[in-house]
Amino acid sequence: MAEKMKKEYSSLYEQIRCEKLRWTRAKAALELKCVDENRLERIEKNRSAIRPDEVLVLAEVYDEPSLCNYYCAMQCPIGKDGEVPYIEQPEQSELPMIVLRMIASLNNTGQMKDRLIEIAADGDVTEDELEEFESIRQELDKITSTVKTLEMWADKAIKAGKK
Repeated sequence: MAEKMKKEYSSLYEQIRCEKLRWTRAKAALELKCVDENRLERIEKNRSAIRPDEVLVLAEVYDEPSLCNYYCAMQCPIGKDGEVPYIEQPEQSELPMIVLRMIASLNNTGQMKDRLIEIAADGDVTEDELEEFESIRQELDKITSTVKTLEMWADKAIKAGKK
């Protein structure tokens, strides 16, 4: 039996509208009120840049706060400045995976804290400490990203509980 082909979407905005909400573009435009169907198509097909105010409306109406983070990390000129984005797009995960990643990251903090104190004690990061300092910073970034993912999960769970 042939497996159903997964549809390719031009943007995350289109994917969420189609897969999560199962709305036509016309239905979405009616719900959004401030974004007409033609404008929504241009945004979804990456033919027109989405404005921050439009992202906020889509995130609210689609009940998908991660769209704001996606915009800031991937589309905002400030967020995507340079080779590495200012803001990382947190992974969407289920709670058990988020918690396991958090525990794994936190298990390393004791050793990192001690080494960071040693590195910073003299008020300077020397050449021979730079690589280790960068490694610690990357581990801290992982913790930050996991916290953001947990916050997004909690926001969605709280909203779902209030409905």
